[in-house]
Amino acid sequence: MEPFGGEEPGNLYTWVDVDERLGALAEAGEWPGWLFQADAWWDGLELTASPETDEGAVRGWLDTVFGAGSVAGDPGEPHLMLDRPQGLTPESLPISLIFQEAPSPHRRELRLLERHVDAGLGRFLPRPIADVCAGGVQLFAFHSFKGGSGRTVHAVGLADELARRGRRVLLVDGDLEAPGITWMHQAQGGVSDIGYEDFLALLHGSPGDDVSHAVAVAERYLTSQEVLRHQNGGSVTILPAGRRSRLGPPRIEPTHLATADRSPYFLTDSLAQLAEAAGLDAVIIDLRAGASELSAPVLLDPRVQRVFVTTLSSQSLEGTERMLRQLGNKAPAMAGEDPVPAVVITQYRTDAHSAKAESARAQLAAQIEGFTARPAMGDDAPDTAEVDARVLTAPLLSRFREELLALPRTWDDVIEVVRRCGVGELVGALVPEVVAQPDAVEPLGVGIEERRTGLMERARSLVFAEKTGLDSGLGFLSTEPLRRLAGDHRTSLPITVVVGAKGAGKTFTYARMCAAGRWAEFAGGAGEPVGVDAPVVPVLDPGNMDQYGTETSRGPQDLRDGSAGGEGARPDDIHRLLNDALHGDACEDGDHWRQVWLRCMAVAADGPGVMDDDPEAVLLERGRRSPVLFVFDGLEDFFQDIDSDAKRVALRTLFTEVPDWLRMLRGRPLGAVIFVRRDLVRAAVRQNLGQFLDRYEPYALHWDAQEALRLALWVAVTSHAVPSPTDELTTLSWERIAQELTPVWGAKLGRDNSREAWSERWVPAALADYNEQVQARDVVRFLRDAAERSRRDGDWPDRLLVPSALRAALVACSKEKLQELGQENPSLGELLRSVGGFADEVVMPFDAEDVGLDANGISVLEEAGALQRDVDGRYRLPEIYRHALGFRTRGRARVVRS
Repeated sequence: MEPFGGEEPGNLYTWVDVDERLGALAEAGEWPGWLFQADAWWDGLELTASPETDEGAVRGWLDTVFGAGSVAGDPGEPHLMLDRPQGLTPESLPISLIFQEAPSPHRRELRLLERHVDAGLGRFLPRPIADVCAGGVQLFAFHSFKGGSGRTVHAVGLADELARRGRRVLLVDGDLEAPGITWMHQAQGGVSDIGYEDFLALLHGSPGDDVSHAVAVAERYLTSQEVLRHQNGGSVTILPAGRRSRLGPPRIEPTHLATADRSPYFLTDSLAQLAEAAGLDAVIIDLRAGASELSAPVLLDPRVQRVFVTTLSSQSLEGTERMLRQLGNKAPAMAGEDPVPAVVITQYRTDAHSAKAESARAQLAAQIEGFTARPAMGDDAPDTAEVDARVLTAPLLSRFREELLALPRTWDDVIEVVRRCGVGELVGALVPEVVAQPDAVEPLGVGIEERRTGLMERARSLVFAEKTGLDSGLGFLSTEPLRRLAGDHRTSLPITVVVGAKGAGKTFTYARMCAAGRWAEFAGGAGEPVGVDAPVVPVLDPGNMDQYGTETSRGPQDLRDGSAGGEGARPDDIHRLLNDALHGDACEDGDHWRQVWLRCMAVAADGPGVMDDDPEAVLLERGRRSPVLFVFDGLEDFFQDIDSDAKRVALRTLFTEVPDWLRMLRGRPLGAVIFVRRDLVRAAVRQNLGQFLDRYEPYALHWDAQEALRLALWVAVTSHAVPSPTDELTTLSWERIAQELTPVWGAKLGRDNSREAWSERWVPAALADYNEQVQARDVVRFLRDAAERSRRDGDWPDRLLVPSALRAALVACSKEKLQELGQENPSLGELLRSVGGFADEVVMPFDAEDVGLDANGISVLEEAGALQRDVDGRYRLPEIYRHALGFRTRGRARVVRS
């Protein structure tokens, strides 16, 4: 039989075991409807049940949850048997049944172990009446399951970092049994006119919820305990644990403040009021380590930013996970309203702990995700909780520094070490800076609706940029791979294979090369002037590209005509050569294919008239006359299915033997840039694939999160939706890019003071696969849809793209991506669609067998970044695929229905 409460009942020695077991069942929501309350005492067990309850049902349920044979005694005199060693007299607890209508639930207190066991334990604690603390004061609480984890030093680091940003911080030493901040403050000779213990005593004596007197007294004394002030007005004021040097438990504990005439959140409300009265805007509390009731009233307030600090030791990790699970069952963070709990993993060594750290991050992130609850959404609302949780819950890694193991004695010395080790900058990521923006910016004298329309049209023109890429009006964003390509070939023409997924910008880059017409002009556009030049001659074109350019730029056919000095080779001429070779007798011979590709290049450069000439001789003569840069694209159009050895040999020869032949030419007068999709390379190059990809990796077209944001900013700037940055766009740091994008989509997916995800983190995470790669086409498509959906939205005058439009655009972008994938990579698209066929019955994360995946299918999807295994062995799909496949989610955030 499946045990209730997720675990075996265990031994029952005393009433304490009975009480804990019944409490665990209540928290798990596994009480029967007839049971209202349970009170276990040293001499008996009282069960309050509905009047119609039958004693047989009571006996049956107790036998189920405590183990068969647990209940003995005659009818009307049931007893719960306790476990005793053989040979000792059996003992039991008499069971008293109290029948009545549902009683009023007990008042719940902010405790880890609640005093009363009733059915209400299965529900979350009641939320605070106010969603924010007094005066908008922000509360942070640092907690660790084990001592010595670096909790205090990271709390101090955050206080210093916030002060550096201009915040005024109250730093509270809430470790009443083993204070740390207090000792370093007093060793500095700092004034301790009032301590946390004093404040608790003042609050304890306050009448009901009226804390005005306690706050007034404490605020006056606090003024002399400021220990740090920056020129920008930021400061740190310390509230030590106590004024005295004695050791021992506190006389007044936080739980002593819980009385019937006070809010359960009396303590945190009072700390916020104290900070407000003192002119401070943030409170950081360094709590007692372990599962202590000294920390519970703070940790169980969902408005508090709860920061859990742990090392990689198994005890620390497991204890932190259990603490997160226990707190999340009582007081989860409500998505969009409360700060999501954070985890800092300390004492991390990059040389020894990488694998363990990543495993720990995944485990802890899963626990934090389970810590989050969200309101039920309407059927029409896009479900983006998966990406929201992933952005908000990634644990931080704090690198090992010997200086942090043995802190100096005084406050000033500790601050110096904290700054030298960069602790404040690390934990400052928990509270990213918001760059102030005017309520409604109207740059360039254009209204917000016109700018939204301009952004939409600009992005729309770039979605399939290869079709219009010859128009110089589209502009050109220089990315790191292109800067490397140009920078590495200043004195010789490139001979390289440029690998990239569909949508990474291969054809757009090919089109820009054609539009430039010459290597030097293209390289200069990429920001890397070169000392060698040659005309660009296209050999193979993508099927969806216009062959002729415009008055201001050249098309592939224009370039071939110009190179031939008249009518050049047409695409059909090149295709005919390739088709004849694919169906000829030597179709699987590499030397034959090298001649075929060289013939294609010779014909592209000198025209159809050299079709029957020796291609090597033609190319050598052409190289002696003038250098040439050959470019290839559209291989996936011609070799749509790699379903024969002939096609594999043809592609492998182009990727390996043709470049080798070109490199052997003295002076390297001929260059070649071959644009190809990564899956074609994998299909063609069976041996030494890793070595091949590594050789050309610097020029591979891929977009990480920062480059994706840079692309989004470039689209916005070139659409004249936002002003151009004062610095060169290609050199902007992540922080500067995020600042420049704030007018585009706001600092957060909500108001700046909301608890929503930061926009510059959310967008790349939403569009990325599990290889952390973003496709350029997905970025511009996402901007196009979001801009279109944001038009005529007057509720967000501070940004172009509104939160609801961003979420809806993700869903639309996912559907288009999957549709394209079926055309571009049929085998991968078919595999994903087969998985999606189970979406109506299966919820993500899922087991492989639930969606018909075998080991090969798992490997293919994982390699493509389309599948990831959780720490519990189940699998997830990235958001960019999940929405199109229709999978619902579970486990990221629990749903609370109104």
